[in-house]
Amino acid sequence: MKRVVVTSDLHEADIRPSKLLSEFKRLSIEDAGSFFGDASKLVEVPNPSTGEGEAVFAFEKDGFTYNLARDCGSLFVSPRPTKEALQDYYAHSEASSYRVRHYSRTTAETRRVQLLRSNALWMAQLIDEAGNPDARSYVDIGTNSPAIFDEVKALGLFDKLYSLDPLPGLEEECSARGVEIVHEPLRDVGVVTAFHQLENQFSPLELMKTASDMLAIDGLFFMTTRTCTGFDMQMLWDKTPYIFVPEHLNLLSIDGLNRLVARGGLDLVELSTPGQLDVELTRRAVREDPTIELNPFITYLLEERDTLAHADFQAFLQKHRLSSHVRVAAARREGVEV
Repeated sequence: MKRVVVTSDLHEADIRPSKLLSEFKRLSIEDAGSFFGDASKLVEVPNPSTGEGEAVFAFEKDGFTYNLARDCGSLFVSPRPTKEALQDYYAHSEASSYRVRHYSRTTAETRRVQLLRSNALWMAQLIDEAGNPDARSYVDIGTNSPAIFDEVKALGLFDKLYSLDPLPGLEEECSARGVEIVHEPLRDVGVVTAFHQLENQFSPLELMKTASDMLAIDGLFFMTTRTCTGFDMQMLWDKTPYIFVPEHLNLLSIDGLNRLVARGGLDLVELSTPGQLDVELTRRAVREDPTIELNPFITYLLEERDTLAHADFQAFLQKHRLSSHVRVAAARREGVEV
């Protein structure tokens, strides 16, 4: 199974300008209280990674309870809003509208160059190595960055492009790119993607099975998400400033992601943590919140060592799957029931 190290001059402000992120977070927390404030309508769920096993209280954040799975170390919100309540939120909340109007579009070009193009090139390489070249259709689940279709189209690998249930408000931008909007899963698809979707799903397993069901034999599923076992999450934990509901219901561990892929009927091809921002995010969070306490060694590393040390340490985190940004590639193989 592959793991990857990535180096580039990426900074958080490039893809998440602090002013926009702060306003999006404020609206998300405010809207979460409005849409999900009635605790009697929240539902208990088991560990999303395995569907079973004991979980213990981890911490509370903005009125929601995060639990830690004992068997795999995944972090998840329970009780949580129902699937229907989440759909209503993304269709009608001010936070979701703000994300479409400002957050996604303001950073669209930088995201295209720094993230989407990288994702497309990653896909192209693995399609060549392990995919099905005869299955020439592509589906993006829950599209939140329509520019991904520009990058995918440039690969010349697909005859048809689809968006399955794009973020409300982005349908027109998808259609303008020649992308067909669908609301029911397709079949015999060559590639399915779900970028930054797993963490906000009511059921991560349902997302995996939807992808599995759509794929042709040897078709590939590509996914990016955030893990709780990465450096910045482990250092900051409940004080992590960019974790909030409903955007982050599921923060699965590396072990939990392995188990989830298998439960979805897929064969893991790559599980890497090529994140580039763990050190930067941790350092900034500590500087902005004086209540955060780190152990003396980490404090010394972040504050007293130079940028070369930080870059080398970030590369170490990537190499050993210790960054919080995860990318997963998995294949549907013949004879595997989904």
